[in-house]
Amino acid sequence: MQRRAFLLATLTLGTLASTGCKPKAPYTLVPIKGVVKYNGQPLPEGFTVQFEPEDGSRASFGKLNSDGSFEAIHTATEKGVKAGKNAVRLYWNDPPEVNPVPEEYKALMAKYGFGGSDTMTVEITKKDNKFEVNFTD
Repeated sequence: MQRRAFLLATLTLGTLASTGCKPKAPYTLVPIKGVVKYNGQPLPEGFTVQFEPEDGSRASFGKLNSDGSFEAIHTATEKGVKAGKNAVRLYWNDPPEVNPVPEEYKALMAKYGFGGSDTMTVEITKKDNKFEVNFTD
């Protein structure tokens, strides 16, 4: 009887693992689609925008398309950004030795990139579904 219970438990756990059962974020995610601009012009493909909640919980990301547009994802299965205040940062997708940041965006990255000198903060609310981030000099 114990062997049968063990086999049933193993089969159940194996089934759950193979179906991709993943926990959902324990907080409200707001679906965000938008555009990222620099001095009023859309940033090109090659950048990723990050929304980092002020409480230190998991960040959301949006890889920019050629027109500066993005859709924020939180995990592989969840889209959106945590509601509330979020720091906004930029990342260049490629290693600099393979594909360096274009010269016209180096000042932007020094200011708002990873380890940059400034931070932009935005408030994400439940009504935000189209979003614009505009970085300036």
